[in-house]
Amino acid sequence: GDAAKITIKNVMQSNGVIHVIDAVLLPS
Repeated sequence: GDAAKITIKNVMQSNGVIHVIDAVLLPS
């Protein structure tokens, strides 16, 4: 959802792709 997209954007700015993958694998 929208929250996931926002999280991904914030994560890409801070930590890169690794945490983005976590967000995709573990949607909340």
